[in-house]
Amino acid sequence: MKVLICDDEIRVCRLIQHLIDWPALGLEPAGTAHDGNRALEMILEEKPDIVITDIRMPFISGLELARQVREVRPSTQIAFLSGYDDFSYAQEAIRYNIISYLLKPISLEELSENLRQIKEKLDRIFSEFSERRRTG
Repeated sequence: MKVLICDDEIRVCRLIQHLIDWPALGLEPAGTAHDGNRALEMILEEKPDIVITDIRMPFISGLELARQVREVRPSTQIAFLSGYDDFSYAQEAIRYNIISYLLKPISLEELSENLRQIKEKLDRIFSEFSERRRTG
């Protein structure tokens, strides 16, 4: 399963991309994007299973990105990584069926655990879908 990392802070993207033990999680990084426009392009090109995105980014916000992703890739799981502990953002996240809302600063252990849980959820969804196709 592929993960796209989107944050306007290049340092944050690099840390996530290089410090997470992707093979141990059964995931692979699909790349990074530093603004919402590039993130949307990469989502259409790479077709990631998971998108980790900051809420506030140039051009297209993480919230708008989530809205657009729901239109073109509804099965993609989206996790917000934000420095803003704002209830209104959390409400919007719920509206777009965001799987996780993580606050910066976040430890690598917390992020890894969150990614593991997201992957387990996707594995269950894919398994149920495959079972229905086989028996349906």
